[in-house]
Amino acid sequence: MLKTLTVAIVEEPKISAKMLCEYSESSALTRKNILKSCKEKDSAAMAASIRYTQAQNAISDFLEHSFDFTDALRYYAKNIRIESKNLSGKKAEYAVSCAEAIDKFCEMEKQIKSLFKDFIINNTIKLKWERISISGVDISIRPEVMLYTDSGITPSGFVKLCFCKSKPMKETVAKSIAALGRFYFREKKDIDFKPVNCIVIDVFAKKIYSGNKSEKRLIDILKECCAEIADRWDKI
Repeated sequence: MLKTLTVAIVEEPKISAKMLCEYSESSALTRKNILKSCKEKDSAAMAASIRYTQAQNAISDFLEHSFDFTDALRYYAKNIRIESKNLSGKKAEYAVSCAEAIDKFCEMEKQIKSLFKDFIINNTIKLKWERISISGVDISIRPEVMLYTDSGITPSGFVKLCFCKSKPMKETVAKSIAALGRFYFREKKDIDFKPVNCIVIDVFAKKIYSGNKSEKRLIDILKECCAEIADRWDKI
């Protein structure tokens, strides 16, 4: 018996920050495929979108509460692998992928401790974030943690975790995500972060990126992409 996929059509242009920044770097054919995946949400794609939720939550909790206890995070990954043996299909696959992501993050222990040693860190995964609209396109950009330098009172930056297992994220894509996040906080929250405190981590590649002074050029490119997306949305 064939399995039927349920497809939900997204009527208004919507895209994640990561996909928008990948769109800006892509060929015409890949751009079309990205838009199709954003507009036509089938059950398989929606399930895949939560593949790394367990790793995302564990890493964010670690950064907030257990900063000096990386071994605890490694132990958690080990337990996920053990529990995955009692699962089947995609659930087992996703559990193992999460364990692998956590292990990769732990391999950045020295970099992470050096990078965040002067910050207070708050896990923001459970907070509901507003979207930002650019040229008629709604963009979701939710950082996993916020950074503070004064006992957790005034935000000083953010961290976005990205899980790209099949191939490393391009540096230009990571820089665009950092720039878009900074743009969001400046436009929606009236907070102007230092570019260096707008951080994107490609977990599997073990790469850490931050914003830079070329932000205006990157934002201009993303605005052009949004105008193109808005124009093409109904044609997909």
